[in-house]
Amino acid sequence: MTVWRVQPVVEVCAAIDYPAWRKARERAWKRDGNRYSVHTWPDRITEGELAAVLLMRSHGGQSRGHPAEIAVPTFAHGVPARGHDIERPYDPLALALLVGWIKLALADERHAALLAPPLIDLLGRVPKPRIPCDLGINWPLEPSEPHIRPRRR
Repeated sequence: MTVWRVQPVVEVCAAIDYPAWRKARERAWKRDGNRYSVHTWPDRITEGELAAVLLMRSHGGQSRGHPAEIAVPTFAHGVPARGHDIERPYDPLALALLVGWIKLALADERHAALLAPPLIDLLGRVPKPRIPCDLGINWPLEPSEPHIRPRRR
């Protein structure tokens, strides 16, 4: 059995920045060899919605000449929950994406994964460091330092 050390990264984008982010994500995947595409993503999302993509990356950083993603990226969008108990409105979307990936991974008997807490990448006009988000779970790995402050292209 192969054990993968994985750093989940969830890129989150608001409706206003979504078209530019979608184009940038498509360009990045083309640079990495065109393994993935945004063709199934909507061209736009409605005001008030958030869009997110789960990127499963090798913990510790990307090796030169290898694609950044080690698993198929997963996309979702929707209106975040509202209420006084929601500190970070993107948490439910990030958790749903991660749970979906874990369900798929559990079905694979040839591989296992050790996960670090997902890093939330809040995309917009000003780049920010990624936010480790433990989601109330004890994770087997610490966040991967090279992924917290990525080199932005």
